[in-house]
Amino acid sequence: MSESIKNVLIIGAGGNLGPSILSALDADSHFTVSVLSRQSSKSTFPAHIKVHTVADDYPENELLGAFKGIDAIVATTAMNAPQKSFIAAAAKAGVKRYLPAEFGGYSRDPRTLEFLPMFQWKNDIVDYLKTQEGTGLSWTGVCTGPFLDWGITNGFLGFNVAARKAVIYGGGDSHFTATTLSGISAAVVGVLRKPEETANKYVFVSSRRTTGNEILAALEKVSGEKWEVEHRGIEETTKIGREKVGKGDFSGMMELIVALVYGGSGSDYTKDQELANGLLGLPEESLTDIVARVVKE
Repeated sequence: MSESIKNVLIIGAGGNLGPSILSALDADSHFTVSVLSRQSSKSTFPAHIKVHTVADDYPENELLGAFKGIDAIVATTAMNAPQKSFIAAAAKAGVKRYLPAEFGGYSRDPRTLEFLPMFQWKNDIVDYLKTQEGTGLSWTGVCTGPFLDWGITNGFLGFNVAARKAVIYGGGDSHFTATTLSGISAAVVGVLRKPEETANKYVFVSSRRTTGNEILAALEKVSGEKWEVEHRGIEETTKIGREKVGKGDFSGMMELIVALVYGGSGSDYTKDQELANGLLGLPEESLTDIVARVVKE
């Protein structure tokens, strides 16, 4: 298979991850990047970025118009986005590569689905992509683990930077791999620059292998302060998350994700997977540097 990818469109460019990927692709002169945006969206983009605006229900004819001449699509959308509609239109429009909204944990791992059965939607999307391979549309699932800097900044990983407080899950010494927003963006660029080597497969990347206690120590070192620490058990956190989700409160997914990350259940890609860092040109980052950027922000 011989591919050349130049024109890239991002769906979900205004979310948590999308702006970083947009910036990385825009900074690479090899690519011309544009975004897909709903009419009701309030997201704004740099003036030089082409925006394909479509109706909120994503009618196929409008998607086909937006996807015309596009070589690759990167989806950073939420779980309720109609990705199958995007994929079907992409195949019809002659798009060569589709990166689904796979970013995060590896949804094919049974341990992931044990904690987060609702993540089966990710597998359903990739299964559908596999049915489209005969059309000339290939795919790449980018598995990153948690978003490291983003997860520290917004408290997702248990750290409140402003208040100098931390929650340590379990003993705090279970290793996991995670990737920064810039690292994920660099991985996307790497995938699109090496389409043949990354076609129709999952790739696993990591900016850093670390633990909860290591992150806490780095935060205390960089901030020059001792932090207030609360300890929570993995089983307790899992139980709370499952109870919430069982009642229809999907904020419980947050507890389930941190229990998965800190509980050692397939969250260390250096043990369970082959990292594609070398292939994609993704370096390991210093935890101190990552934390210093977070504290400075």
